[in-house]
Amino acid sequence: MPVLKRIFGMDQHVDPSWPASVDPFGREVHRYQSDVASLEFIVDGAPELRPLVVVQSMELCCWPTEAFCQTAQKAGFRVISVRRPGFGANSPLIDKDAQANLIRHFLQDLGLEAVVLVGIGCSNPICERVALSGESRVAFSVFSNCGFNYDQMGEFQPEWIAKALEQALTNPAGGRLSLMALKSSWGVFGQTWVFENLWRKSIGDIAYLRNHAELMSEAITMLQARLDVPTFTFELGNALNEDPILTDGCFKDMPAITVSGTETTGSWKNGIESEAERLGLPPVAYLTSGDMAVLYQSADEFFSVLTDVL
Repeated sequence: MPVLKRIFGMDQHVDPSWPASVDPFGREVHRYQSDVASLEFIVDGAPELRPLVVVQSMELCCWPTEAFCQTAQKAGFRVISVRRPGFGANSPLIDKDAQANLIRHFLQDLGLEAVVLVGIGCSNPICERVALSGESRVAFSVFSNCGFNYDQMGEFQPEWIAKALEQALTNPAGGRLSLMALKSSWGVFGQTWVFENLWRKSIGDIAYLRNHAELMSEAITMLQARLDVPTFTFELGNALNEDPILTDGCFKDMPAITVSGTETTGSWKNGIESEAERLGLPPVAYLTSGDMAVLYQSADEFFSVLTDVL
């Protein structure tokens, strides 16, 4: 039994910090509760600044860095970082339209106006639905590290991670086995090992992982303690399955940009550029450091690009 506990990470002490009252930097974690689901969020910046609502994803479900928030404030933005259903203290909600409605109600109930809505990775399908709904409170959308309907499976390295993700989408049993493998890897090889492997193609991502240990530790510990199979497979499906809402030209004339990193692969760049053109979006804006963590790793460049297009 002690060996099994070590293999599956059950011997590691997990601080029961959810619902959390503060993030690793002492910023207050708020809770928004609707009739059907909840969100956790932090606010960093003065109320008079323009709201930049960053919707977290499974692959980057950490709170924003202090440097990112300070750069945002200098550019005129107040950062509101949102942790979605299935993460932190939020119960699962495995429905893209329902999550999009939850985000819309959140914006409305907080009285936010002229919002810049930012999706990251597997949160993009949620943000895309908010944007396409015609929500008047959203003035501009940013789709960061998005896949749209590009087949991404061949991009994942190493091969064992690609096979685990592919298996997770086959059926609930496959999802259970894949999630068990990832959680056991945290127990056997250490908390950051999976991310170090998944992010290894980007020097900037590895730098982010190592330079922001407090934020990543909170996020990974939360995943280890709270991530369940339905949420895991739902998030993977968001990123990897074709989305029928993304029809040709659906974002034409909509104020939005796509952001990615130069450290990603050439095949990814070609695929996402083709998708952006098909959907009616402007050319992809590339930032120099980071891939999955590109917004935080290249904050100065991101806000320069953003302020230029607003």
